[in-house]
Formats: sequence, structure tokens, C-alpha cells
Amino acid sequence: MDALRMWRDLAMEQQPVPRDALDLYREAIRAGFDGRWDEAEPVLLRCLPPLEEAGVPEAAAANHNLAAILMARGDRDGAIFHCIRGLFIYNKAGDVGGLYCTLRNLAVIHEARGEKRLARTARHEADRARRELRHRGQLRSVEVGRDSRGELLRLLPVPRSGPRPQAI
Repeated sequence: MDALRMWRDLAMEQQPVPRDALDLYREAIRAGFDGRWDEAEPVLLRCLPPLEEAGVPEAAAANHNLAAILMARGDRDGAIFHCIRGLFIYNKAGDVGGLYCTLRNLAVIHEARGEKRLARTARHEADRARRELRHRGQLRSVEVGRDSRGELLRLLPVPRSGPRPQAI
């Protein structure tokens, strides 16, 4: 990693938490999990840039939930984009629960796009995260759709057709 990127990452980690963006994020999550995802989407899109700029963990959950919303609307490209962003942030934070849930959704999205190899890879990585969560005794709380910090995550339904992996 070059020095400029290292400095940028360090500086991002030290920025203050944008309180108004966190409030918007919480508002969107409440609306979404009350079944009003169409209302949650524009609020998540509005609060996401300041959350990402500040480097707060809620940015990962916001990306994860946006990916699920976009997938439900049929925007598979947008869903992939936000899944990958969420994975990057969860990986950086070392949040295995968030990685598991997001990899699980990523496998569903790749499967829907007909990308069998990528879906298989995402399922394999989700299985690795799942084993780690089981080892830590955290699997039960994560499998209901929460990251390791307890943020609510929307899980996409796993298709029932064809062979199903045991991990998901």
C-alpha cells in the first residue's frame, strides 16, 4: 500500500462521526424493517456518502441493505456494487458477522445473474465465515440478519432450486 493511501485511511478513521448521517441511517433502517424499503432507499442513499467518508461501521450495513433493496427491485448491477462496497468495509473492520451476511447475499445475487462460479466462490467464503462464527459462538445472532455489532441486515431469500450448499 502506498503512503498516500495509508495516510488517507488513517485520516478517515479519525474523522468525527456525522451525527445527522447516523440519525438518517437509523431512520432508514427503522422504515425498512417496518416493511417500507421504498422509503428507506433514498434516505440510505443520502446518508451513505458521509458515513463512508467518516469511516464508520454503519456504512457497511447501509451498503449491505442498499444491495438487498436494489436486488429486490431487479437492479442486479447496483446490488453487486453495494455488496462489494459493504464487503470491503466489513473486511476492513474485521466484522465476520457482516462478512457472512453480505457474502451470503452476494452468492444469491451472482446466482440470479447466472454467474455460477462467482456464486460458488461467494458461498465458499460465506461458509468459511460461518465456521468462524460458530467457533466464536456468534452464529445464532448473525444468522437472523445482524452483523457482529448488532446492525440489522436484510437477507435475500436463498433460491430453492438445484443443489443447496449446507452453509447457507
